[in-house]
Amino acid sequence: MKDEKEHISFFVMPGSALRSLRDELQISAGEEGSKETLERYGYRCGEGLVQEIDIECEHSNELKTMMDSLMYETGLGRPVAIEVLNGEIIISLEDTVEALAKSKGECSFTKGYLSGIISTLRNKKYDCIEEECITKGDKRCVYRLAQTEEYIYPSKEKEKETERIYRLEKGCTFLIKEEIPEKGYEVFVDYVTHGSPGLCVTRDYPEKISKKYALEKTPIIWLSTVDTKNAMPPQNLSALFYHIETFLKKANEGVVILSGLEYLIANSSFLSVLKFIQLLNEQAAVNNSIIILPVSPLTLDEKQLKMIEREVKVFER
Repeated sequence: MKDEKEHISFFVMPGSALRSLRDELQISAGEEGSKETLERYGYRCGEGLVQEIDIECEHSNELKTMMDSLMYETGLGRPVAIEVLNGEIIISLEDTVEALAKSKGECSFTKGYLSGIISTLRNKKYDCIEEECITKGDKRCVYRLAQTEEYIYPSKEKEKETERIYRLEKGCTFLIKEEIPEKGYEVFVDYVTHGSPGLCVTRDYPEKISKKYALEKTPIIWLSTVDTKNAMPPQNLSALFYHIETFLKKANEGVVILSGLEYLIANSSFLSVLKFIQLLNEQAAVNNSIIILPVSPLTLDEKQLKMIEREVKVFER
């Protein structure tokens, strides 16, 4: 294990910086949007901390001792109590940096930070709820973390004995121009049924996709505003990017199909989606993975289509 104190300071944000970041996010994304972004950013910081100091916790009885040490060093707040009860972790902090920065309602960054630390230590997804908060007049901030189902965790389909049909270059994003995403799914299914862990992001109802393509284990994210665990609002590109990025990091040479690019553009802006594609392409390269983007050329003007084509590879039939 690396020297913990040598690295931890890089992952703690001063209260003044948190306050400024929250103010900027509230202007650009609104109150709820700023909370979601701060929590996701906190998660990444907590995740990065554990990865940087190279530690893990296989047994829950080791968790309290390890967290005691980590919490004192991170500077998020003064730990009053850390309990492990029935698989849940309860952490009580006083003098919480984020609360002292006069955040309103909840400590979103700290929630994400703790969730990122615990999830990475245990290699399981933990969600965090702040049950008490100093900003609401409570004496301390109390966080409850519980393990949750992570539906985007890489899982392989049963392999076919046939040879793979398609051989795309790894580390790339491929644009498939077609009115109906048939070829896109054909390529995707060819990969996931020949050993590649896959993630499907689609505008179509997940059960319909699972049944049509006989996908039993492949996780599916539904681009929809319906309130269900596997749905993702099309306006929230940053959250969608985070889920895809997390999948690619965990998968070994994974493959992702994003069917619904036109829907994302309609609910956001073309330039925002173009930046989203650029970031996805970078993740494909870093993680030696493949991203498939079916798109209907008739839904974009010629200039927009050319701008996307400059960022990715165009699939040749």
